[in-house]
Amino acid sequence: MQLTQIEYFLMVARLEHMSKAALELEISQSSLSKTIARLEENIGVPLFDRKGKSIRLNEYGRMFYEKAEKALDDLYEAKTEIQELANIREDSVAINVMNSKLLPKLFFNFYKKRPNVKIRQYVLPDKLAQQKLIYGEIDLMIVINPIADRRIEWVPLFTEEIFLVVPKNHPLAVKESVSLIETKDELFILSETEQNFRATENQLFEKAGFTPQIAFEGEDLSIILQLVNEGKGISFIFKNSFLDQYLDNAKILKISDPECFQTVGIAWNKNRKSSFVVNSFRDFTINFLSDKK
Repeated sequence: MQLTQIEYFLMVARLEHMSKAALELEISQSSLSKTIARLEENIGVPLFDRKGKSIRLNEYGRMFYEKAEKALDDLYEAKTEIQELANIREDSVAINVMNSKLLPKLFFNFYKKRPNVKIRQYVLPDKLAQQKLIYGEIDLMIVINPIADRRIEWVPLFTEEIFLVVPKNHPLAVKESVSLIETKDELFILSETEQNFRATENQLFEKAGFTPQIAFEGEDLSIILQLVNEGKGISFIFKNSFLDQYLDNAKILKISDPECFQTVGIAWNKNRKSSFVVNSFRDFTINFLSDKK
């Protein structure tokens, strides 16, 4: 039984969807299926009930999931403790971030205090970053909305306003503010369904009282906004995004109704022992970014 097999099994078990798990793991679906099949062959029983494209954990799978999840957590924790004991862990922080213009100031001010610390920054899809956070491959996430996983702690940092973005030649572009219900017949370009920002977008539509017409869904906000800039639809942008500087052919409008805000927070795996440097950076971030508008 290999460690990779267990990691892949846990991903499939959480998503109960082979193709989605393959995307998150960045491998082919056939490779993932073969890995799961070899694991089941090694154990001696099937771990999933399969019916067509549907895949669900069975009784054996649920038992194995519970034990495997704990075993993997213990292994990663042991690795961290041994590295710290041997004093071979570098003074570094690995963090997944949003495209917020507040972050360069955060990093610069932390460097002034701790110039020898190496910061490794990532901008990964939310679900992939969450898995890396769970497995200890990154230390922290700056992300909107709490993460629904008992292992992850999320602390709010600040609240920022959300705006509508439309092409400059759009009829709404003559306005400075707009009620969201005015866009009910428009084509929207939105975040992919498993991105945290999509949950915020869905809440806005629910408050406005309509279901949007969606022309495109994507993981990368820069691509979404570029499509708006090219006149392919309308979308949203948050106040502190630095992507507004690339919208030379679009207009940003205030949303008058409903109130449109999101809360940005910092997340970490509370079941893992963090290094002194990671804890220092986390505390500095909370103090530096709290109540920023």
